[in-house]
This record gives sequence, structure tokens and C-alpha cells, in this order.
Amino acid sequence: MTHPLQMQLTLAVSPERVFQALTASAELATWFAEHADVSIAEKRYDFWGRFTLDNPDQAHGHHAVQAVEPNRYLKFEWRIRDAETMVEWRLDPRDNGTQIILRQTNAPPAHDIAISTIEDFWFVSLENLRRHLDGKPITRCDFSAIRPGDITHSIEIDGLKQAVFEALINPAQLERWIASNAAVEPRVGGVYDFGWNEAGRLKILELIPNEKLSLTWPEAGRETIVTWTLAESGGKTRLTLVHSGFAPDEPTGGLNAGWLNFMGWVRSLVEYGPAWATPVLWLKENMGPFYAASMGQRQNEITPLPGG
Repeated sequence: MTHPLQMQLTLAVSPERVFQALTASAELATWFAEHADVSIAEKRYDFWGRFTLDNPDQAHGHHAVQAVEPNRYLKFEWRIRDAETMVEWRLDPRDNGTQIILRQTNAPPAHDIAISTIEDFWFVSLENLRRHLDGKPITRCDFSAIRPGDITHSIEIDGLKQAVFEALINPAQLERWIASNAAVEPRVGGVYDFGWNEAGRLKILELIPNEKLSLTWPEAGRETIVTWTLAESGGKTRLTLVHSGFAPDEPTGGLNAGWLNFMGWVRSLVEYGPAWATPVLWLKENMGPFYAASMGQRQNEITPLPGG
């Protein structure tokens, strides 16, 4: 059996509350999919639209429920890119909260920057679930709006720009959301290293503290540029990312969704503070260096579901 995609996240709400968020059609439409039509009694878990990977229409949004245990377990089918996958949610009580275990078997991989990954889709979805349950704004990935060429994202963060900039420049903060072994020389021409072997070793092109950070970014055999800009107003910070250097017709959908996920993580890191952590992805062998150190250090938390 191939290694399933599995993620875990612990939230400070009851399993009953999480199960409601997972199964109430109207609620799913606020954090998960553009459209949802769920009936556990009829064994349907239907969702579709622009916030779902590959932007399926309603005809391709039907998913049969295979098993359910109210407030504890849900299993449904999901056909993606000609792959017959199975999605499982398990909810376990944990210290007045809930440990959520998500597993998807037979998920098709995506190996290039053109194709959005299921991994990024679930990362965005789990963070949206956390923020939805806490009454915070969420980050929607509109798969219908992804276009070729350069990438631009902008997001409002409930925090001062000093805290946002710290998340982008401080190695200890970088290792909470993106870097496995961060090293930063905070000057123009300085090293900016995520620790992703050679792929994560960048150079700082421009640095204006609390306002702008521009980096080289090797991609597909050439150098592109990633630029972060920050603008504060009323105690909130507008964080904008531009990843430039692509041909206008070059597909960049995978990078697009990945960057949006990372921006959502930066927002939550700032807004929640030290208590926040990414979901834990069950990492395949030798993949630890390409994920946040905080995720690699928590692999012992993974609880494989039966048959996994």
C-alpha cells in the first residue's frame, strides 16, 4: 500500500462542534467549498465549485459516504484527476478539545509548479477550519481564478507590521511555518536559507525593515524573484507577495496555491502567537528537510488510522 496523505491538527473545541462544521452544508460553504450538499442519511457528501481543487462543477461534485460514526468518524469517496480516492476524518477528544485526523488514500501526486497539489488544498482547508471555528477570517483559494505567469497574493493580518516582518526574517519564526533549518543574514546580498538543501538557499535583493523583503528564488533552472511588502493601517497589516520572473503563458498553479497557503500560515502565526502550530503532515522518508522544522519535530504525534 502506498503512503497515504495524512494530517493532524488539535483544536480547542469539542468533537461535536467539529463534526457539525464537517457535515452541515451551509457551514461547509463558509470554510470548505463554494457549494455543499451533504446528507448523511442519504450517504451523500457533495461539494463543488471554485474553492475545490480543479474547480469541479456540480456534476463532478458527488461523493458517496462509505462510513459514519456521529461526532467521531466520517469516510467518503472523492474522484480526483481520474484517481479513486478515499477521505477519512477521525475526531478524538483531547484535553477539552479535539484531535482531528485527516487521511486520503490513493491521492494523485503533482510534481511540478503547474499543478495545484492536494496537500496544499488540505493545508488551506485545515487552517480555514481552525479559523472558522474560532470566528476568524479565512483564506480562500479560488482555483477558477488561477492564471499563468507571475503570482500575486495580498492578505490582511490582525497585527503590527513589526510582528509580520519578524515572521519573514527571524529564523526561529521561519522554522515554525516554512523552513527546516533557517539561516538569515539580514542585509542586501545576505544569505536567506530555508534549509531545503540547495533549493532553499536564496539571496536578499532588497531589505527595508518592516516594509519590504525581496529574494532570489531558483525555479526550473532559472532565477525568479519573490517580494514581500508590508503596509500597516489601524493596527492591521496588509501583506502582499509577488513572485515574478515567469513567462506570461507559463502555468504556475501549484506555486500559486502553495504561496497562498504559506500566507495563511503567516497570518495565523502572527494572530495566534506562540500557541499556533501548523497541522502535522505524515512525512514520507527523506522529505523532512523540505518542510517546517516544527512539523518534522512532531512526527511522533502521528497516529495512523487502521489500515494505514
